[in-house]
Amino acid sequence: MNSVTTSLKVFGIYMLLIPGIGLMISPEFLLDFFGFDHGEHLWMARIIGIFGFIIGLFDISIAKYKLSQLYKLTVIVRYFGTTFLILLWITDQVEAMILLFAAIDFTGATWTLLTLKKDTSVDHR
Repeated sequence: MNSVTTSLKVFGIYMLLIPGIGLMISPEFLLDFFGFDHGEHLWMARIIGIFGFIIGLFDISIAKYKLSQLYKLTVIVRYFGTTFLILLWITDQVEAMILLFAAIDFTGATWTLLTLKKDTSVDHR
């Protein structure tokens, strides 16, 4: 297993477990644990959780089936996600704890990008 697929599987498992299953099953606990305000509308967090779960499955599948044409796209969308989370914090729409999730997205995207650059067997189109 090369490092590109490893990075995607690790990120996929993270997405499945933390934002995915975590928000679907226990949104109030997870949001309280990370210090996020949430009010009574936990169904919104559960919807975000299912999207996180789906993204995790996609990342794991991209790695499992070695869909190299999508490797670069996963990097781009994770950097976009990082930027969006930081902008939410800068505009004072979320608490600073969101920067932890931005850092996780940034780190995962960078890991995949660096391994992509080192892997000569991957088509970089």
